[in-house]
Amino acid sequence: MKIRKLDHISISTDCLEETKRFYCDLLGMEEGFRPQLKTTGYWLYAGEDALIHLVERGSGDPDGESTTREKADTNDIIESGMDDHIAMSVEDSSGLVQYMKDNDVAYWDRLLADRGLYQVFIRDPNGVILELNDYAPALDKIDPMVVQGKN
Repeated sequence: MKIRKLDHISISTDCLEETKRFYCDLLGMEEGFRPQLKTTGYWLYAGEDALIHLVERGSGDPDGESTTREKADTNDIIESGMDDHIAMSVEDSSGLVQYMKDNDVAYWDRLLADRGLYQVFIRDPNGVILELNDYAPALDKIDPMVVQGKN
């Protein structure tokens, strides 16, 4: 696997609309396309790039409680977007997933079919989520746990 670039940052917030206005009004970002996700939020764009993902805290939890976890275990990885995280664009994600399977490394993955995006989520030793985005996945070499959106 090869990291290509920092992809985006994600911010979980209790003040979604205020945070959106802050980034749009101050930095000139614009609300844009956001795939069908389980959480409520916005993707804020600078040109064609969605650089900031805002997620309403608790919107992905059926009980409406905060889903942000401190020092969470790698075994509890679920759909990201609820936690602050670092996202990087990568190549050859199928090789990374095979490595994690071979070495019993906990991960969670999904294919966002309406965007053609394969995502792999892992936690570092500090509990920080890394979101690894492959925009040209080898579809014949992956078997995502979740497929969302339309083909």
